[in-house]
Amino acid sequence: MGFLKKLLTFALAGASLRGLAVGVDFPQADIDSGKALKEISQTALNTALARLDGSSKCTKENVRRRKEWRTIPREERKAYVKAVECLMEQPNVYENVTGPKSMFDSFGVLHYRVTPYVHNSAYFLLFHRLYVWTFEEKLRTMCGYTGAFPYWEWGLDAGGVEKSPLFDGSETSLGSNGAKVNGSNTFFPGGSGGGCVTHGPFANYTVNFGPNTARNPLAYNPRCLKRDLNTQICAQWASLKNTTETILESPDIALFQANLQGDFRWPAARKWGFAVHGGGHFTIAGDPGGDFYFSPLEPAFYQHHGQIDRMYFIWQNLDWKNRQTMAGTITMMNMPASRNGTLDDILDINPVGGTYNYRQLLDTVGGSPFCFVYE
Repeated sequence: MGFLKKLLTFALAGASLRGLAVGVDFPQADIDSGKALKEISQTALNTALARLDGSSKCTKENVRRRKEWRTIPREERKAYVKAVECLMEQPNVYENVTGPKSMFDSFGVLHYRVTPYVHNSAYFLLFHRLYVWTFEEKLRTMCGYTGAFPYWEWGLDAGGVEKSPLFDGSETSLGSNGAKVNGSNTFFPGGSGGGCVTHGPFANYTVNFGPNTARNPLAYNPRCLKRDLNTQICAQWASLKNTTETILESPDIALFQANLQGDFRWPAARKWGFAVHGGGHFTIAGDPGGDFYFSPLEPAFYQHHGQIDRMYFIWQNLDWKNRQTMAGTITMMNMPASRNGTLDDILDINPVGGTYNYRQLLDTVGGSPFCFVYE
C-alpha cells in the first residue's frame, strides 16, 4: 500500500491532461466536487439521446434510464431488492456443478469461468456491459421488476461508506456492513467490518459456493455474506476526482481501459493504483465481494459494475465518432500471450444469456440488444 501511495503522489506531480477528452479544462475544484462529472455526464446523455432519431427499435419513448441508487424512489429500491431475492429463488441453469442453487448463482458460475479472458483484456468493458444488462433482463423477465436499473456512484460515499444509502442496513439498502472482526482484513487496512452482514436485506442470504482458493470452487460451500466496508479505499481510489480524471485523461480505448483498471503495463495508468475498478470492489470487500472470480455473488456487484459501465458510456459519448473501438488481447494481462481481440469476435454467454458479436455491444441505444442510457 505504501508503494502505491508513493507512486500516486509522484504521478500527480506531473503535467495534467485533464480536459483532453472534451477539450475543456475544468477547475480542479469542479473535478474534486463532482461538478465536472455532472457536466460531462449530461453531455454524454444528450449525445446518446440525439442518436434516437426513430431509425431503430430504441426510441426516446422506450429508452431505459439507469439511475444512481439514492435518486431512485424508496419503493422502487425495495422492489429492486425483492427482484434480486426472487432471482435467488429461480433455478440454476448450469449442469454438473454442486454449488450453485439459483439463477443468481448462475451469474457467478459464468463470471468464474470467463474471468481469465474478460479482465485486463480487450473484452473487459463490453463483456461486463452485456453481463450487467443480462442480469437486469432476468430481473425483469423472471421477477417482474419494472423500475430503473441502479448504479452506485462510489465517490458520493467517499466520506463514509457505512452511511451510504446502499449499505446503511435500512429496508431501502442492500443490507449493512459486516460485523466488526478485529484484524479482519490484513491486506487492505481500513475496513470497518469483516464479518457477516448483520441487518437489512441479504442479512440472511447464503453464499453457496466459492471462494476461488477452494479446492473445488464450484462445490457447495454454504456461508453468510460478509462485508468489510472501507472508506479509506473509496476515498483514495474511487472518489469523484478519480472517476472524473480517469475519463478526461484517456484519449483512446487502450488507455481508458488501463486507467480504469490500474493496468501497470501502461506507465500513464500507474498513478491510479487499484483504480476505480479495484477501488469499488475493495470498498465493499469481504466474502465474496473481495474475491476476483466470485464477486458477482455479492449483490452490490451489479451496482458497482453499473458505475463502471456508466463511466464507459460517458467516455464513449464524449467523442462518439472515434470511440467505437476495441484494444488489447483476449487473455488477462496477455497471459498466456494471445491475439488481439476484434469487434467481430463472438461473445456467447449461454446458458445464462445470449450470443452476440462485440460490435453489437458498442452502442447502448443501438437496439441490438440494448436500449438504455445513464442519468
